[in-house]
Amino acid sequence: WAQEVGGYIRDWDDLHRTAAQFARMIGISNQTWSGAQDAMGQQKATAAIMLVFDKHAKGEITSTSRYLNGMTEKARVGDLHLERSVYGRLAKTAA
Repeated sequence: WAQEVGGYIRDWDDLHRTAAQFARMIGISNQTWSGAQDAMGQQKATAAIMLVFDKHAKGEITSTSRYLNGMTEKARVGDLHLERSVYGRLAKTAA
């Protein structure tokens, strides 16, 4: 997907630009995306978009904006455990 949307991914900046394109593809507004970046920082927001994209592509969530907003709110109060989510996804994929 990343190659088709953003070209080759060489670094975090490329991944971040691709995440912004993915966000638009799955119906996440620029305002929601900006809020996530403000609350989480650029790298964590990029990882969050990739998780949301993966869950959406597998039919696990339907409201991508609502899901990302929930993650953003958790980040704002210090209750977002993104690393667990990423490792959990990877372990699920490897199994």
